[in-house]
Amino acid sequence: MVVGAATAASALLLLHYLRTRSAPRDARDRPPQGKRTPPPPRNTAPDVQRAVDGVGPLRHRRYAVQVETRTHSAPALLHAIQHHITELSPASLAEFAKTVGDPWQMHPGDEYEIAMLGPWNGRVRVAEVTPSTFTLVTCEGHPEAGHIVFDVRNHARHAHMLQIQIDSYARSRDATVELAYGTLRVGQHVQAEVWITFLQRVAELAGMTRVPEVGITTEELVD
Repeated sequence: MVVGAATAASALLLLHYLRTRSAPRDARDRPPQGKRTPPPPRNTAPDVQRAVDGVGPLRHRRYAVQVETRTHSAPALLHAIQHHITELSPASLAEFAKTVGDPWQMHPGDEYEIAMLGPWNGRVRVAEVTPSTFTLVTCEGHPEAGHIVFDVRNHARHAHMLQIQIDSYARSRDATVELAYGTLRVGQHVQAEVWITFLQRVAELAGMTRVPEVGITTEELVD
């Protein structure tokens, strides 16, 4: 069942790659360094799947891009991402639909259903919103257990540039998911294409005409 679903997912992923030609990316795996995971979001409900509830390695994956823009401040672009999050993800790989909360705003407690490529769908909840970030936690039934942080800030050295990061801290939900994600690596490839396309569309939303390179780093953490 899992192998068959992974094979079908691989075929669809290949079609997506060929159709989009893929955004430029720089992907690197870091050796384990004993880094600890940052504290998870507070005040989570009983149906939240925390990283400690999953199986397999605790993975930190960062997707980062530098966006040149003269039309958006960092807070304005973050608000635009919150407003357009259902349109920024590639629907062929992961389709977001807001099921709880104001469709035009993002607040803690809002929820999204995600129809994902492969045998699993998932649900995430907004755990925190700050002027520069928002955090989603995985809910019961999601293929991953953990949280993901979206961060938009001014570039440290260049005016008219913003640094956008998506940081995922998660384990697989169970051994079946870990087989497809960690062993067959299909889940990792699908996830990478989702967030690469997402950041490419964010750059376009910010008025950038060229396709920026997306940096991807993966490392294992300890609890």
